[in-house]
Amino acid sequence: MLRTFQSEMHRRRIGLRHQTSYRPIPSRRRVRTKFSRLKYRNILCLIAGAIALAWIVTIPFRTRRAQEPPVILPQEAISPPTIETSKNLVDRQNEPTFSYNIKTPPNPVYSQELQGIVDEATKIATSKGLPADKLSISLFDVSNSQNHTFAGYQNQALRFPASVAKLFWMAAFYSAIEKGIITERESGFKNDLEQMIRISNNDAASRILDKITDTESGGRLAGEELQTWLKKRNQINTFFQSAGYNDIRITTKNYPIYYSKQEEPVGRDLQLRGDPSQPIRNQVTTDQAGRLIYEIYTRQAVSSIASRKMAYLLTRDLDPKAWKNDPSNSIQGFLGESLPPNIYFGSKVGYTSSSRSEATFVRTLDDRAIYILVVFADDPAYAKNETVFPAISRYVFDRLNARGAGS
Repeated sequence: MLRTFQSEMHRRRIGLRHQTSYRPIPSRRRVRTKFSRLKYRNILCLIAGAIALAWIVTIPFRTRRAQEPPVILPQEAISPPTIETSKNLVDRQNEPTFSYNIKTPPNPVYSQELQGIVDEATKIATSKGLPADKLSISLFDVSNSQNHTFAGYQNQALRFPASVAKLFWMAAFYSAIEKGIITERESGFKNDLEQMIRISNNDAASRILDKITDTESGGRLAGEELQTWLKKRNQINTFFQSAGYNDIRITTKNYPIYYSKQEEPVGRDLQLRGDPSQPIRNQVTTDQAGRLIYEIYTRQAVSSIASRKMAYLLTRDLDPKAWKNDPSNSIQGFLGESLPPNIYFGSKVGYTSSSRSEATFVRTLDDRAIYILVVFADDPAYAKNETVFPAISRYVFDRLNARGAGS
């Protein structure tokens, strides 16, 4: 009896162990997988929320500027149409194959009102003790599509433009690309174009000018070899001169050029300058710089596509956060510094120890003011003064912006 009871208990224990050993135990891997899925979902939700919040927060900054450089409609020509004559045919046959596409300058109407603004801008310079005879100003008001107007002060005087010459090299480059004179891909010059126009890099400009004219800097040349080199480099002048940019000279590079270790012209570049006592310098009028800016923003310069690319390169951000800590910025001491940041501003500056110059396009987002302002000052006093350009610029802006759109 006792043995029977013990045997029964033994069988029950074995059965209990058997049941216990096969009881399902929740897998730790499954628990971790569920937890991981939940964690990853939360992370994804947080990322999506952050993106949405960033989108909302940055709306004012994304909408305060035009999405792309603005375009203005060119004013219809008011001069009579050209009558074809045998002389015209001969002139066209003698025209260089590499030339600017717009042969007729724009026809803005002289404005006494704008002249008053320019005269006051000139007084701002003289009130600071700066020489008026070294100053040139061109002002084009294009806010009224039916009536583009202009005024100026010594605006047809040829002056040293410093790096504003790069504005012209940019246009000639795009023309050479489109005409197949430069056979390499445009993309291969992207960095040099941006460096030349956005931060006015002289090394990049040197390479671009060499490519346009099929020349390169180097040692002195003589005889026919020198004449061939000079003729090639002079192509950049005839490119614009044949289109009515009379007497413009933009053959000389800007210095220093670091990749060739040149602090100033040497060799054939020095020969290009002629008599050392009266060296040939680049010479441009403020009207000429204003004309090219006008033709870029009316999408006529070279082509509509090329004009758009050039306008992008000229676009500047006036928000102090974008330029205050940039030692190579082209805003401080120039025409953009005093303007409100929420406008479109395109610019090319020029600066040396003895000159300060700039060509700009300004457009408020409500179109109350749309104008071109070019100021050249070829004197060391202007180079040292960082307040005169901002003061002139703000005065012009306030006067034109106060009139309202289409006035």
